[in-house]
Amino acid sequence: MSKLRGEALYKAALVRLKSGETEVVDTSAPDFRFSTTTVAIEAGKKKGFIRTKRYPELCREIIAEEDARKSKLADSPKKAKNTADARVKKLNEQYASLKRDHEVCLEQMLNLIRSNYELQRENQHLKALNNNVTEISSRRQ
Repeated sequence: MSKLRGEALYKAALVRLKSGETEVVDTSAPDFRFSTTTVAIEAGKKKGFIRTKRYPELCREIIAEEDARKSKLADSPKKAKNTADARVKKLNEQYASLKRDHEVCLEQMLNLIRSNYELQRENQHLKALNNNVTEISSRRQ
């Protein structure tokens, strides 16, 4: 562990958090925030070790760094998060679209079956007429 003690230990942890070269805390996590708790955890202590009465300057630096992080996030365009709700919504839309397409295909299939049936009936009728015509013509000869 580090030989730093007291405020120097916490300031070193804050510097590591600022630079993103942390040892304990994951600064790339979407729920990362600069707080006295994250600084204390990065310093190898438990939450609640950094108090405003004990380290007022350090607490002001932490708050300033969190404000800077928030303003940086507000300035940069936000990426669309692929949350579970968004994924479920997208899948529901896909399902509804596929269901509509399925119903259209079923309707087309039924129309084709009906047309096929009607054509077969017409074909049988025409064959019957053709047979009748050939029988009549063969009788006449």
